[in-house]
Amino acid sequence: MKKILLFLSLLILSGSLFAQDIDIYQKRKNTNYKLPYLNPQMSLEEFQLLNRTLRLQDMLYAMVVPGYVHFKAKDPAVGWTMVALRMAGFGGLGYIYLKDDYTLKQLLSGNGEGLPDISEFKAQQKIAYYSVGLIFATYFFDWIHGKHRLDKKQEYIRYKYGIKLNIEAGEITTPELSGVYPIIGIQYHF
Repeated sequence: MKKILLFLSLLILSGSLFAQDIDIYQKRKNTNYKLPYLNPQMSLEEFQLLNRTLRLQDMLYAMVVPGYVHFKAKDPAVGWTMVALRMAGFGGLGYIYLKDDYTLKQLLSGNGEGLPDISEFKAQQKIAYYSVGLIFATYFFDWIHGKHRLDKKQEYIRYKYGIKLNIEAGEITTPELSGVYPIIGIQYHF
């Protein structure tokens, strides 16, 4: 059974290393050649955040690399927390594997009837449940919360430089004022 799981995981990993990403949506622009307007005050980190997207390929990477999405969203503190928590989950499974009293299948199915030391079985069963739950919880938290953080950061950057662009273009209007008002303005262009 272990050989089959090892073979399947190597097969999936080798396929994902050479495969292209799956696009569910149509790309309308080529970001490699189109040079966007850049505000001179925009930092490289803000530009990188605006150009990052999460795709199906990133979802697969997040399964293997704990905290991947948070690192991509430039949120390293949460990313390293995900690494530590997922390693704790793998540590619990490693403990169960090295203890070698019961199989993981026995522990997760709850089949402990007729065992001489039922309290040891229950303790290892809790460790197995918590470890598997922690691994899955860190993956889903990394994907969902990381995507939320990236979207919020991108939204903030677009808002920040959108206002500056409107101010520079002289297009600021207030929604509560209507009608025509006399304005004196001076513009100087190079």
